[in-house]
Amino acid sequence: MSRVSVIGAGCVGLVTGAGLAELGHTVACVEIDPLRLSNLEKGELPIHEPGLDELAARHRRAGLLNFSGDYGEAIPESELVFIAVNTPPSPDGQLDTSCVLSAVRSTLEHARRDLIIVIKSTVPVGTGDEVAQFAMRSGRRDVKVVSNPEFLRQGTAIGDFLEPDRIVIGASPPAAGTGVATLYEALHVPMVFCSRRSAELAKYAANALLATRISFINELSGLCEALEADVEEVAQIVGLDRRIGPDYLRAGLGWGGSCLPKDVHALAATAAQSGCRSTIFEAVMGVNARQRQRAVDHLLAAVNTTEAPTVGVLGLAFKPDTDDIRGAPALDIIGRLLEEGIQVRAHDPLAMGRAREVLPDIHYCHDAYDAGHGSDALLLATEWRDYLALDWEKMRWLMRGRIILDGRNALDRQLLSGLGFTYRSFGRSPMPGTNGQFSATEVRPAGRWRKKVRKP
Repeated sequence: MSRVSVIGAGCVGLVTGAGLAELGHTVACVEIDPLRLSNLEKGELPIHEPGLDELAARHRRAGLLNFSGDYGEAIPESELVFIAVNTPPSPDGQLDTSCVLSAVRSTLEHARRDLIIVIKSTVPVGTGDEVAQFAMRSGRRDVKVVSNPEFLRQGTAIGDFLEPDRIVIGASPPAAGTGVATLYEALHVPMVFCSRRSAELAKYAANALLATRISFINELSGLCEALEADVEEVAQIVGLDRRIGPDYLRAGLGWGGSCLPKDVHALAATAAQSGCRSTIFEAVMGVNARQRQRAVDHLLAAVNTTEAPTVGVLGLAFKPDTDDIRGAPALDIIGRLLEEGIQVRAHDPLAMGRAREVLPDIHYCHDAYDAGHGSDALLLATEWRDYLALDWEKMRWLMRGRIILDGRNALDRQLLSGLGFTYRSFGRSPMPGTNGQFSATEVRPAGRWRKKVRKP
């Protein structure tokens, strides 16, 4: 078993640290933010990730997982150091690697001989080479640099770490990654040895392809509406093709989160800087943005004849089982509704605290029924399990209107239509014989419901 340090205690760093401890390694997580470190030492994790609290607590009790704010305390004893710090997007779309390089610099100041630096953060292609050159210039010819990209999904990150589809180890030469491969031997999964640059690019490519599938089915959903076809039936047929498969073919509000938007933008920026055309990546982003506007248009049309309309929103996180609102479609849509003067009532099981920081001017509700109370239209923006099991007859009596926009194509349209709701979704026609027709083009002029401000 190895002694490992993980720099950065965000989602990737904590899952990596707890996962490596689960494999029997001794792990020190280095976190330089004093408040976050203090909370970690009290057992309070900065993120919600199913199963992570229990896993981290168990390995802390066993002495396999520890937290520190001191590089000098953690690094000298480590054989491998994982860099798992944030790489936020720059204005040009590329990722900012300043935190990565700072972590590497601090690591080298305290590192033992024959150290392996493992880049876990998502970084621009060529960053591993840059780190290796920096180590060489620092006189550390005994340091190996390996790219080991993560493919974790929020909400299932623990399972993704312990039961991955593959482990990618990018090193130059590839044999230099043997020490990293040893860490994962207990998992018995395919390991792909490649160059650092291929490993770095593969991370972007995987996320860009997932985003492309979602944007493709969303583009198709508009065509299904125009041709009176059903996008779910089309997706089922296409997904049964073994060459394609069914995953990431559900129409709805589109993709969000921290990874897919950031990585698709970064890949497009990389292509542009390399002199390569990236029309696919640009189209993928365009379709995703347009899908949110389609939702806004549907909602505006739905309340077209209503004075002082209110829209209820179920879900603020970008996906279920997380409190992460980064890139969440709901926040974008709410912002546009507010610009039109529409009041918004919203609920989310976990994300309301974070949402209040960026959207203070909406009414946050104690449950889904409260969000529906008095609303003229209701948007399902995040498919939390609790929302799928609501008492819709109760919701019907609480709402002022009868309009449901299913932003995730996850609700029972037959049930809702049977209860008298006007049900709308993406690429699925309403139930035959129901009152599910309203045109997204019948929208009042922008700002129709804005309050007039008296001039002094």
